Amino acid sequence: MKFAITPCPNDTFSYFAMIDGKTPSSVDFVFDDIEGLNLSAQKGEYEVTKMSFAAYLENSDKYELLDAGSALGIGTGPVLVGKKGVKFDIKKPIAVPGLNTTASLLLKFFCMEKLDLRPMYFRDVAQCVANSDIDYGVLIHEGRFVYESQGLQLLEDLGEFWTKSTSLPVPLGCICIRRDMIAKKQEIENQIRKSLRWAFDNTEQTLPFVKENAQYLDDDVLQKHIYAFVNDYSFDISNIRTQLLENLRKCLQK
Repeated sequence: MKFAITPCPNDTFSYFAMIDGKTPSSVDFVFDDIEGLNLSAQKGEYEVTKMSFAAYLENSDKYELLDAGSALGIGTGPVLVGKKGVKFDIKKPIAVPGLNTTASLLLKFFCMEKLDLRPMYFRDVAQCVANSDIDYGVLIHEGRFVYESQGLQLLEDLGEFWTKSTSLPVPLGCICIRRDMIAKKQEIENQIRKSLRWAFDNTEQTLPFVKENAQYLDDDVLQKHIYAFVNDYSFDISNIRTQLLENLRKCLQK
């Protein structure tokens, strides 16, 4: 089976043990950015795959959500930024890391109006705003921790807005298994949890692999990213999955 993940620090940290043979694995890993994975999910390309929670709602006919492996932020998540001194004008274009991402959905949830969204590769968003090619952008992954160093200012923490509005953690990425492979669900969940436990017990051994794939190499940035999105919910979301999905569906209907 193919297991598709992103090269972002929370994924490379979480699955290094499986990739490197430290813990059991019955899958071969492939990498793509999150919007690439969302688009691949529409075609049912990979047996096991990461995707945005927002994308899962659109692909639940083909995939089943796993209780293990999700990336949830606790009051933290994508951020809306602009150049310093710029005020937010909802009518102007906004760069987003893909139209199918939870980041785009959270932006819509915050603005509650029709938006001019300009999708692009997530690593290009900050530079595009810094260069004044576009006035505003939504940053994900490590970008949310370093935007000030690029001359950008926070306009809204979309994750914090979600949590204040719903009292729920921020549902960013999830792991799903294709429905024709559903018999393997528990096996994959068990493998993910073993990999997570190994990563937390052997953090220093995971960092070289994390750095190989990261956008920013500063240890402090990497650790902030990892510990913001790899937490108790990564082991199990069963107690809150119904609430998360119900609230996300409401967002899609707005």
